Amino acid sequence: MENLNFSMSVIKEDEDILVSLNCNLKSFIDFTIVDEVGVLLVTNSRVLFCKYVGSNLSVIHNFGYKLITSFNIKEDDDKNKYIIFKYNGDRVKITNIKSGDILEVAEIITKKQRVL
Repeated sequence: MENLNFSMSVIKEDEDILVSLNCNLKSFIDFTIVDEVGVLLVTNSRVLFCKYVGSNLSVIHNFGYKLITSFNIKEDDDKNKYIIFKYNGDRVKITNIKSGDILEVAEIITKKQRVL
């Protein structure tokens, strides 16, 4: 996993990184507009969006599986795939996916998300 060395400082001791995506986070979370370039880390206990600060990763958003209530992969007009999910009622959009396995991300989050 290409981000493993950088990500060790942002995960908990009992967490394992299952998959990562180099991507952008575009959303309106907690009454704040977010437009960041970074890395989505999917772990066994949560989903993290991190950005690089120098050569280190810093957690920007921590998404617990219990508050994810929907998850979809979509395509824009140029056939670029992106992710949309609801987190605690907020719409979260993951775009500009440059590397990583989007289908593996979808499988893991879909299995772990809260089902209404």
